[in-house]
Amino acid sequence: MINILDAVQNWKNLFHQNDAFNYLDKATILQIKQKFATIYRNKLSSNADISILDAVKYFKGFDYQIEAFKYLNESTPDSVKKQFAEIYRKSTFTTFVSKGQLAHVWNVSEKIIADSVIIDLNKCLNTFKINTPSRIRHFLSQTAHESGAGKWTKELDDGWYLEGRLDLGNTEKGDGPKYKGAGYIQLTGRANYQGFSNFIKDPKVMDGVDYVAKNYPFTSAGYFWMANKLNQLCDKNPTVEQVTRVINGGLNGINDRKYYYNRTLQIM
Repeated sequence: MINILDAVQNWKNLFHQNDAFNYLDKATILQIKQKFATIYRNKLSSNADISILDAVKYFKGFDYQIEAFKYLNESTPDSVKKQFAEIYRKSTFTTFVSKGQLAHVWNVSEKIIADSVIIDLNKCLNTFKINTPSRIRHFLSQTAHESGAGKWTKELDDGWYLEGRLDLGNTEKGDGPKYKGAGYIQLTGRANYQGFSNFIKDPKVMDGVDYVAKNYPFTSAGYFWMANKLNQLCDKNPTVEQVTRVINGGLNGINDRKYYYNRTLQIM
């Protein structure tokens, strides 16, 4: 069994961990959640509960937050904690690419790569089973080109040219700029954002481009990778041109893509 506070303190925003806290939220009765919210918010009373996963995400180690999770741990039945622990630990997380390796592919200093980027990259590789040398090489080289070696996490255009694009699900006023390209292979359009949101179980994806660009630059690219069955293509030992045609529709930037692919060969 796992102590809930320990799970909070070791949380890395991995999908199976989030699933565990979502399960805990559903399994906890309203009265306990309301008291938990009262303690967590350091108030005398609270009429509204709080999502347990949101409480984890905003956990800063304050004394009253620690007290809240200790209360939750003590108030949760052992049967629920056992199931919570199974979900929390169910997935083996593998670090496929280190910060040094990504820096080599991008040809930049490790110092400019945030830890959050490496975490998101390896979450992506685990989640979408981009886990063989061929898959990883093509994924890293294509995302390196599309993002300018990590410089661009979202489309440079303002996105108004996408306004009214029903084929992308842009049915509401402002959907064009709100759902313009985000991530290292640009996720575009309300419908694709909604599909991604549903897949990773994060409704905040629908807040739009800035949220996805900040939190899921690689994971959103992995969703595109999965949707376009690029793992299956990579398993056939394709050329850079073959992979590029799926991503780009043509061979735009092919020399740059080959440059990054050759750099991936040096790390794996």
